[in-house]
Amino acid sequence: MSELMQGAQFAKSYVNTFLNCDIPSRLTKYRSGWNLDARELPNPQLYLTYEPIALDHWPTVITVAISTNRFDRLMLGSQGDPLYRVNYNMRTYVWVKTEGSEEVTLMRDRLTTVLRSAILDRPSLNRHDATYGCDATIDESSLTEEFSDLTLIKGDRVLAGAYLGYDLTLNEVIYREQIVDMGEAGVTVDLETFNLRDPEEEA
Repeated sequence: MSELMQGAQFAKSYVNTFLNCDIPSRLTKYRSGWNLDARELPNPQLYLTYEPIALDHWPTVITVAISTNRFDRLMLGSQGDPLYRVNYNMRTYVWVKTEGSEEVTLMRDRLTTVLRSAILDRPSLNRHDATYGCDATIDESSLTEEFSDLTLIKGDRVLAGAYLGYDLTLNEVIYREQIVDMGEAGVTVDLETFNLRDPEEEA
């Protein structure tokens, strides 16, 4: 089967699947290192690759592609098709909700740090890549973090969010049809068979 370009849908899914597999065990290490419990540093309840109209699971992690901004031609792929390094500008959001402004701020900040450590952990990212062979790379220098204002929901329950922006680069192959040069293939065409005439002769 021919290889195909994967696009933004694959870029989002790749990071989302990696985080879903990696974050639970990473959180265990950080709880131990920071002397916290699962209430103070909870496991995300939902990982998404789109922004829903409403959130009803807390915390929620959302990974989206913002833009595709670079295509570097490398060589030919395994089947002779052009191979590219494609650069995606990505964002991974984390949304949390709990009681108290200080508590929700700490929870948001801590989860953002754990997500940061996963995104910067290239060996773990590459182990996940073994399934796909797309040589996933995140440009460490591109990483940015933005934090939202707090939103009071009901009573003392407060909503807070953050996102990590970064550049993800993947190998992608563009499948193309095999076009044969008729002359090189030794194929000749008898024009008389098609009853073709020179327009000047008919004039």
